[in-house]
Amino acid sequence: MNASTIGAVVVGTGFGLFTHVRALRDAGFEVRAIVGRDLEKTRARAAPLGIPLASNDLPQVLADDPAIRLVTVATPPHAHYTPVMQAIAAGRAVMCEKPFARDTAQAREMLAAAEAAGVPHALGAEFRYDSAQALLSRLVRAGAIGEPLMFHRIYQQPGGDPTEPLADWWTDAAQGGGFLGAFGTHMIDQARATVGEITAVSAILRKLSPLRPAMTSDDYYNVQFRTASGCMGVLEAAMCFPGPFVMTCKVAGTKGAAWIQSGAVFGDPEQVWVQDAEGKARQVEMPAELVNPAPEPFPIGELVQTEMDRWHSQGFDVAPYAKLFGQLKARIAGTAPPLPDPAADFRDALANQAILDAARRSAAELRWVEVEQA
Repeated sequence: MNASTIGAVVVGTGFGLFTHVRALRDAGFEVRAIVGRDLEKTRARAAPLGIPLASNDLPQVLADDPAIRLVTVATPPHAHYTPVMQAIAAGRAVMCEKPFARDTAQAREMLAAAEAAGVPHALGAEFRYDSAQALLSRLVRAGAIGEPLMFHRIYQQPGGDPTEPLADWWTDAAQGGGFLGAFGTHMIDQARATVGEITAVSAILRKLSPLRPAMTSDDYYNVQFRTASGCMGVLEAAMCFPGPFVMTCKVAGTKGAAWIQSGAVFGDPEQVWVQDAEGKARQVEMPAELVNPAPEPFPIGELVQTEMDRWHSQGFDVAPYAKLFGQLKARIAGTAPPLPDPAADFRDALANQAILDAARRSAAELRWVEVEQA
């Protein structure tokens, strides 16, 4: 490792293995170790990727290797707290996956610890660097449609193979599982980054699929929200919704509207369009720095063991994650970030967690709930 290369350790042998390792390397980090609960399993999964060290002891890894300056945490959400706090205690920069914490109180504690230690911190909100979402957010923040009035985001995914196993935590509401936590946090972060802070929510959480009877978490959510500026919004997603795949995102404002539109042919890059107050629409050219390369599937098929592994092994999030890590690398090195779009940090993680908690409370109590503010 040369003097300018930053060493990293990945905590987690699922998403961490499939996405973090590749994206860190693409961003110029050296992945020096991976940490998992089961040492033999971790060794077996690390070897094909040429990761030098497999361990089940993060504090020892950090004590033994001062070249490691970044810890990325991709464990199940209920297990984020311990490795995040261990990284902070060791004075390392830390990037944590979402959903960030067990609840808002724990998220607040993790943020306070990182801020007190003065370590760089980031949240795994990689879709801020999805090409179309990034451009849409830029346009709205720049005033292209005036003041935002309505944000509308829908995602409907047909049901997967019910015989293909999901991770245990994903199907268990008590462990923070479900589609709202796993995917809705992305939508929440996108809405906040585009139209501002969310102050109140009204939510529905359901399990639609009858094919996983033991599942206690949600596979469908609908979250209505309002922001501090008065913008209203709807976030809806289903993991097992019958019929065709549906994905749409639109924002209406006082001077027009903007939206993400699929390409003419399936697989084409998404397009971003703007319509002015007179109804004239135009496609907005994608800036070169926001273009992401086509995804490349994970090259080692035998490591794909669950349905979640299959999702993550397709490579759709590697390029956005490489950009996120590039932003974090600049924070660690104290240099100018390569992109003007800020990476989410633990302050965003706390705000997102508060919205997530409010949505779950709203669904349980069947009413609008005010979001706890930072």
